Amino acid sequence: MFKPGTDPFDRLAAGGDPAAAAERFLIAAGRDDTLDHCRAVAEEAGRLALLYGLDVGRTRLAALIHDLAAVVPDAERVAVAESLGLAPDDDQRRVPLLLHGPIAATVLRRRLGVQDEEVLAAVRWHTTCRPGATPLELVVFVADKIALDPTSPERDFVPAVRSAAERSLEEAALVYLDWLIAHLAAIGGRAHPDALAAHRDLRSVRG
Repeated sequence: MFKPGTDPFDRLAAGGDPAAAAERFLIAAGRDDTLDHCRAVAEEAGRLALLYGLDVGRTRLAALIHDLAAVVPDAERVAVAESLGLAPDDDQRRVPLLLHGPIAATVLRRRLGVQDEEVLAAVRWHTTCRPGATPLELVVFVADKIALDPTSPERDFVPAVRSAAERSLEEAALVYLDWLIAHLAAIGGRAHPDALAAHRDLRSVRG
């Protein structure tokens, strides 16, 4: 278990396949739930990659490693992000969950030697998306929303996102962001600026 003030990634060992290293790390951390989710996302991402003519290996890699930073509790995420040289914004400080993508991307580069910028971008923005997201980024973003996540109580958007994903990655991402923005507004919250910017960008692309 992670202890505050320690390195949450001290048992993350480089060498060989980064996906296999990430899986070993999550198992050692007692995060079988996260590993199950990552594998489910990888299956969905691989299917969408085939549908849209993307590199299945790169897409599955991004999906398998996207939630590496789930081992860091919310209460410690800001401190861990700052220790890695990241600069959390006000929204990320208010909702530390938003930091797990940027933390994971940074750790994957430094600890596991992942240098594929598009894979790292898919990990970094898998929660919020971003303007100008590549097809690989969109696949991981959409697959993450479709795949079973036992920690997420809100799942009523899944059928619409899944259906839209058969027609267009952009449409699927927009369906989810439409839901997210409306849902957060209804409970007095707001989406992260990256999600709002991605929403505007996708709206303009879709016309």
